Amino acid sequence: MPHKFLMKNNLLKSLSRYKRAIIYTVILFLVAVGHYFFMQMSLESFRYIRQSVISMLCFLCLGGAYMLMLRKKGGRADALFVFLMFMVGLTNLLSLIKGLTTGYAGVVEYKFMSFSMLIYGSVYAYIFLLYPLEAFRPGWLTLKRAIFLFLPTVAILVIYLFKIKILNVAVPVIDNWTSLIHEFWNMNVWLRLLILVYPVFGLVIMLRYRNNYMEWCENNFASMENIDIKWLEDYIFGNLVITLSCEVVVFSDNVRSVLMHNIIFLFFFLYGFYRVLFHKNPYPEGYFKAGMNETNAQIREALGTDNRYQGRDGEMGIVFMPENDSNNKSLFADKLPGYRDKLEQWMRTEKPHLRKDFKLTDAMEILPLNRSYLSRLFNEGYGESFYHFVMRYRIAESKHLLLSRPDLTITSIADLSGFSSLSVFSRAFAQEINCSPMQWREREMSVKNPTI
Repeated sequence: MPHKFLMKNNLLKSLSRYKRAIIYTVILFLVAVGHYFFMQMSLESFRYIRQSVISMLCFLCLGGAYMLMLRKKGGRADALFVFLMFMVGLTNLLSLIKGLTTGYAGVVEYKFMSFSMLIYGSVYAYIFLLYPLEAFRPGWLTLKRAIFLFLPTVAILVIYLFKIKILNVAVPVIDNWTSLIHEFWNMNVWLRLLILVYPVFGLVIMLRYRNNYMEWCENNFASMENIDIKWLEDYIFGNLVITLSCEVVVFSDNVRSVLMHNIIFLFFFLYGFYRVLFHKNPYPEGYFKAGMNETNAQIREALGTDNRYQGRDGEMGIVFMPENDSNNKSLFADKLPGYRDKLEQWMRTEKPHLRKDFKLTDAMEILPLNRSYLSRLFNEGYGESFYHFVMRYRIAESKHLLLSRPDLTITSIADLSGFSSLSVFSRAFAQEINCSPMQWREREMSVKNPTI
C-alpha cells in the first residue's frame, strides 16, 4: 500500500512538473484537429460562424483595449499590448463591415501565397513582437530599434514594388503547390518565402530575451513576487500557435482555414486581456528614466572627477562616459573596494533593504554609478545578483528578530524584514536555511535556553 501511494505521489509530481508542456501539446493537437474539421464544413456554415467569431473578437479587443487604458497606469509594455489589441480589433471591425456589405469578410484575400496576405501577416508579427520585447527588457525598445526591427519587411516590400513598378517584371501566378514548385527559383517566390520567415525571426528574438529575463530581474529587483514569467512564456507559445496557424492559412488554399485562425486569436486575447488586466507592474513609475542607457552604460565618476553640468533649469545633470573606454573599466575595478565599503556601510546604517520597494537604482543615492555599473558592482564585487545580495540582508534581519523578539508573529517578522508577504518570506527562508522560520526559531531557542 505505501508503495502504491509513493508511485501515485511521484506520478502527480511528474505531471505537475510537465504540466505546461502537456497543456501546450494538447493545444497544438486541438489546433490541428480544428483546422482539419473547419476546412471540411460547408461555405454557408463557415460564413455564419466566422462572422460570429469576428464579432466577438472585435468586441473583446476594442472593449478590452479601452478597459486597459482606463484601469492601467502601467508601463510601456502594457501600452503596447493595448495597441496590439486595438489594431486586431480595428482590423476585425473592417473585416466585419466588409462581410456585412459584400459577403466576404476579410481585409485581404486568403489565397495561396497571396503577397498582400503575407505582408499583412508580417506587419502583425512585428506588432506582436513589440510587447514581449518591452516586457522582457524594459527601456530597451527605443524608436530607432523599433524601426530597425521592421526593416526586413520594408526592404522586401520595396524590392517587390521596384521589380513590378520600375522594372516591369511579370509576376508569375502562384496559386497552388504545383505552380510553387515550378516557379521555385523565381525571385518573386523567394521574396514571399522570406516574408514567411519574419514571424519565426520574431519568435527567436522573444526566446532570446526570455532566457535572460530572470537574470535581468535578479540584477534589478529585490523581490521576484510580481515578475510573471509564466505569462510571458504563454505569450511566446501563443505566438508560436498563431504562426503555425498562419502557415496553414497561407499554404492551404482553402478560405475556411482562416476560421480556426480567428478562434485562436479570440482565445489568445481573452487570456491575454485577463493576465494584463490583473498583472501588477513590478517597475515603479519613472524607474527607467534614469541610468538605464544600455548602449552607453557609463560611469559618473571619471578619473577622480565628478562630471556634472548645470542645465538650463538649474538642475544638475550628469556627463556620462562610454563603457568601452578602457580608462573607465580600469577606474571601476580600482574603485570597486571603496564602492563595496560605502555600500555595506549604507546597508548597515540606513537599512534600505527593509523597504519593500527597494530596487537597484536606489543605490544611486550613495554611489556615483548608473544601473549597468551598479549591476556589475554586485556581480563582480560579491559574485551574486542584487536580488540575492538583498535577500541575505533580509534573512539576517529576520533571524535577528526571530531570536530577539519572541513576542512577534512570523507574519510581523516578514513585514519588518522587508519581505512583501509571508509566503515570499517563508519560501526564501526555507531555501536559505532549509527549514521554516518557526522551526529555526524553536531550534535556536532550545539551544540557547535548554530545559533542565
